[in-house]
Amino acid sequence: MNKTAELVNQWAAFEANYPEAGIDDFCRYYLISKREEDGQNKLFDGAVPPTAEIILVKLVDRIAKLHMIYIRIAMKTLKISHFEEFNLLSAISNLQAPKKTEAIYHTINELSTGLNLLSKLKNKGYIAEQDDSDDKRSKRLQLTAKGEKVLQACYRRFSKVPEMLFKEMSREDIELCVQLLKNIDIRFSRLWQQHRGKPFEQIYESITGKSTTE
Repeated sequence: MNKTAELVNQWAAFEANYPEAGIDDFCRYYLISKREEDGQNKLFDGAVPPTAEIILVKLVDRIAKLHMIYIRIAMKTLKISHFEEFNLLSAISNLQAPKKTEAIYHTINELSTGLNLLSKLKNKGYIAEQDDSDDKRSKRLQLTAKGEKVLQACYRRFSKVPEMLFKEMSREDIELCVQLLKNIDIRFSRLWQQHRGKPFEQIYESITGKSTTE
């Protein structure tokens, strides 16, 4: 196969997997994949999983764990007890007076866990509840001045962690990663609540169209 045909085939495969991506995204992807081919065996001390999907999941999982290691170190000077408290404060700020369930599910927390964290934030004086004008049975959440101050301190402190972790990556590489992964977050952030309580076989088949026995 000549080089032009090979490049066209790789572009077609990329476009099929990432229909919203453009030619510039493909060019970055192609250059990065070629650049990284030789170093793949260095991953995980050479214990590389058998498929690219598993490699990606394992890599994301390990980076997330490393992120949390440094978050916990950075958190020692902040007035929160758990990183999820920061996530909820941020969600309440960004969603603008959300209901409790909206803030909890936005941060991908179980209801019981989220309610417990919100109760702690309220006891600390970081959030307050207000009546929902559309539903008298519900309450909406807002940050107090104290909570806003804590949130801004968290933003300043926690932003240093990804800056440190991704220091050796170019801006283009980081933006490409976001472009390639964002649709997974968008799709499954909407689906995970619907899948709770269902058997994995049913979930897998609904997503892939295949049986787990195949």
